[in-house]
Amino acid sequence: MKAKTVFNVLLAALVFAVGVVVPNEVAAHFQHDAVGTVITGMAVLNFANLDGQSFQKPNPGGLRKVYRICSAFITGNWPNDTVITDGEITALPTLVATNKFSVYDFPDGTAEVTSDSNGDPGYQSFKHGVELAIAGFSKTIQKELAKDLNAGSVFIVEMNDNQLVVAGSSDNPIFVKKAFKGGKKGSDKRGFTLKGDVDGMMWDVLPLSSTIAATLPVQTSA
Repeated sequence: MKAKTVFNVLLAALVFAVGVVVPNEVAAHFQHDAVGTVITGMAVLNFANLDGQSFQKPNPGGLRKVYRICSAFITGNWPNDTVITDGEITALPTLVATNKFSVYDFPDGTAEVTSDSNGDPGYQSFKHGVELAIAGFSKTIQKELAKDLNAGSVFIVEMNDNQLVVAGSSDNPIFVKKAFKGGKKGSDKRGFTLKGDVDGMMWDVLPLSSTIAATLPVQTSA
């Protein structure tokens, strides 16, 4: 047999092995259930149908309330994958001792929660952010805002459609920075702006389940 013929035969055998034998061997290593569904490996889901028009429904922006707690006063990591089901957080955090979420009152139209998905394909994650204004200047405000120094927080905000949304987590908290303006004249706004964000989050900002929202532990007085 000529050398060229032998080469062609070997090449054909190699193509057959790569194209047929190897894929079949790989597929044989997957486990199947009774109906032949692959159950080994990560499940991959296709997109579902989604109506994003808010047709004949109100869709107001803005926040009603801002709740916050120092991440050091949450036991363990919250929220985490074990309490996230179908796009919402289904369990409240376990708090240290008698700590509760504080309520921050703010001028209407000055508070916002934000999120972004960022990163190149294969390296994407989420960023959570919060911003709100505190009107006025006093020792009480300064005493409270001094607690932000090198201390991160978890925020829960109430949107105008009554949904509670969680931003940050106890193991990846939001570090807020403050900025103050005294105003140049009487009609200028005098007060603080609080703003912070955190990236590298494993999930987007998510709503708190309505079934547990009413049991959120909140301080009842300043």
